[in-house]
Amino acid sequence: MVTETIVAGAPPLVVHPDWTYSMPWLAQGTTARAADGGPWDMGFFGATPVRETTARWAALRAATRCPRAVHARQVHGAQVAEHGPGDDGVFIGEGRDGHTTAQGGVLLTISVADCVPLFLVDPDRRAIALLHAGWRGAAAGILEAGVAALVRSGSEPGGLLLHLGPAICGDCYEVGPEVFAALDRPAPGRLAPIDLRAILVRRAAAAGLRAERVTVSAHCTRCEGMEARLFHSHRAGDPERQVAFLGVRA
Repeated sequence: MVTETIVAGAPPLVVHPDWTYSMPWLAQGTTARAADGGPWDMGFFGATPVRETTARWAALRAATRCPRAVHARQVHGAQVAEHGPGDDGVFIGEGRDGHTTAQGGVLLTISVADCVPLFLVDPDRRAIALLHAGWRGAAAGILEAGVAALVRSGSEPGGLLLHLGPAICGDCYEVGPEVFAALDRPAPGRLAPIDLRAILVRRAAAAGLRAERVTVSAHCTRCEGMEARLFHSHRAGDPERQVAFLGVRA
């Protein structure tokens, strides 16, 4: 388990400490609540005024040195969009839960508030993919789709790094038998907790990723959303969203 480094500021961020040190060309992390525990909503489709949201996205692009950010309305599927150069600003697509690029200055982003952000990096090619994995997306094969997209562009599965970022933990995530069945796990016949990140780690191994190149965040969005007030949690009733981001700095 990896405990990400908390970077105070505007925007407040949590980042992978080893990746920050070993790959200074990479912009990676997840936004968090403000230092006082107040909301820091990055969602485009909620109740936060557009002016505030736009300013926060501009601050994120400046902090990551990526002038172009790409986002999409997420549908809990397995569609991955490939991105190249384009105009500065924020581009919002439709019906995508994954993004990939090998273009410097393009910041891949997804919104999360309990689902698992999956960060895939080919450090040799500087090709990257960022994926949004709730249980429906995991069952649909979003992780496998992201790996396949990088392989098509020239990567080898065994050369990829994968980090599973802050998400709801296996103790907090209680689901029905239909979720266990969709994820090919024995169904208990009642509500029970499930560790989605552990299931995704097993799927990563089946897709050819090497265990020593896979890391998992120690943070839980619900535990720390309610107690430490570090993250927004859908299960805890928060309407706000944080953003996971991944980019090759310009």
